[in-house]
Amino acid sequence: MKYCKTVLLVKICVLSVLMNAQQSHEGRTGYPLGVLPREACGIWCWYSTGGSPNKWTGKITPDETYPKMRGVPVVVGWKDIEPQDGVYHWELVDDIIKKAVSNNKYVFTLLWLIPVHPHWLFENGVPKVEINTFKADTNFAVLPYPMHTKYKYYSERIIKKFAEHIRSLPPELFNRVLFHQAVEGSTGDGEAYKGKPKDPQYNITEKEWEEYQVYIRKFTVDAFQGKANGNPPVSLLIHTEDVLWGAKECEGLVVKQGVPSHFYGSNGSKSKLKPYEQYNTDDNVLKRPIFSRGEGETMWRPSKEWLQKNNVEYIYNSSVPVNHWFQKDSLQNLYWSALNCLHCGLDIWNIPEHVLENPRWYLALDIFDKYAGEKYPQRSPVAFCALRDELNADDSKRFPEEKYGPAIKKNKDRVLKICAEYADHGAVVEDLDAALAGGLESRRRKGYNDVAWDRIDDDYCRYLYPIDKLETSVGWWHVGPKSQPYGRFARGFEHKTGKDTLFFKLHDRFFEKYPAGKLIIRIVWLDNNSGSWKLKYDSGKEMKTALSVQGNNTGLWQEKIVTVTDAVMKHHGPRGSDIVLLNTDDQDDVFHIIEINREVPGK
Repeated sequence: MKYCKTVLLVKICVLSVLMNAQQSHEGRTGYPLGVLPREACGIWCWYSTGGSPNKWTGKITPDETYPKMRGVPVVVGWKDIEPQDGVYHWELVDDIIKKAVSNNKYVFTLLWLIPVHPHWLFENGVPKVEINTFKADTNFAVLPYPMHTKYKYYSERIIKKFAEHIRSLPPELFNRVLFHQAVEGSTGDGEAYKGKPKDPQYNITEKEWEEYQVYIRKFTVDAFQGKANGNPPVSLLIHTEDVLWGAKECEGLVVKQGVPSHFYGSNGSKSKLKPYEQYNTDDNVLKRPIFSRGEGETMWRPSKEWLQKNNVEYIYNSSVPVNHWFQKDSLQNLYWSALNCLHCGLDIWNIPEHVLENPRWYLALDIFDKYAGEKYPQRSPVAFCALRDELNADDSKRFPEEKYGPAIKKNKDRVLKICAEYADHGAVVEDLDAALAGGLESRRRKGYNDVAWDRIDDDYCRYLYPIDKLETSVGWWHVGPKSQPYGRFARGFEHKTGKDTLFFKLHDRFFEKYPAGKLIIRIVWLDNNSGSWKLKYDSGKEMKTALSVQGNNTGLWQEKIVTVTDAVMKHHGPRGSDIVLLNTDDQDDVFHIIEINREVPGK
């Protein structure tokens, strides 16, 4: 008992330190450190690929790029900042920040150390390591040895100098710097090399690398947040899945979510989401949400035939595989990737510049822009639920082993049996090997896989959630015309099995600050029959009808928008619901999304 009390006391003390640290001082913008302004969240550009950061094109105005672009990363290489030992050039950094500020944009900073190191390191005694790299880019073939004392000295010095420069910027510039991303390994990833050293003496063990990460994180935190020089602190992005640890180590922690940002449908994405899920709102031990960013770049190496057909300019990199599944319908897949990012709590989505310059993608980018950064349910003006079904071969409860076979990764027959059961609703498996592959390999699938392994199987939601969806409705895949991006997934009625209702509830805290009252409800459904359905909502005394819809069998996705003025939304409906979609005949209607919009003062 004494031991338990001691452990509990330690935990309480740790949480108290964390909470006090998070509240200890605010950034220049008036937001607590690590909390991003809503207007900074959304679509950002991205221009860093290959072995060294590409130069930003400078396209920032609405007629040059995506009109709603929120910010520009300042991605620079060590060799550009310190081309000679002890000689520093800040013009590149300052010019980007100034241009962003003059165009009402935000920035974050990222200083690459490897493989964009200055070559004077080798002249000063840092060992040169030749790498058998899997990268086509020759920058990855010869690298400095990061464990050497001289490399540590010089890398620590440039990080400190970079931090000093950012923290001493005038307020009108500093206020627009949201955070700095800590860089540890090659291109900022969690590894020293992209390949193996030719000389085994330069191999780095897992334990050595862990110790190096602790070292570099510590002095990066000290450089950007130390109070000795009196300059204001800068939030830090640290790439970690241990959010509680990261928040303890770094005040105002921001994280990187690479899995959702690299598009929907990767195997393992369900497990990868778990460490971040509880921090997507302020209802956690830190008493603030954790904001995140990620790069949406890896799907964009198309085939040369596709480039010619669509008249798209692209810097061709043969080391990046063609992503055939994404290009089957790239607008639709980008749209559903945006919904996936929102579901995972991504706040900044860095998209390649050539995508931002082409209006054909804007419908997909707009959906992310609308919801990104709404981390507080009690203050969010919007909520949504995009309906979908995911068939996970690892789910032995939904797909019992006695019927479908052992739930193991090698069991391709199980995948095919599951798919066959839903084929009449559009489910397909076009790359069987990738259906059971690891995360990266599944990302490179050659076609659509509607049965896979450990993928997010919720509807894509933000503060509006389905209730008992498998009991009351059925999933659909690849429905509706390709000219509209909505039909990659859907859910609907199945009258013959008695599944004639879809139930939804809003987040318990959605109306904590502002009562329900007037709401604007938007719904998108597939008009593929002449059937009828109703939308009902909780008005307090009854589930009141907001819409009665009769189909015209156009075969197109249609939108209905209705305003209600007497909503209560206290979960008074059947199964604790706030909103109900009800079938009123024997036709099977299919739905894509329900959105709730409300007026919030100041937004």
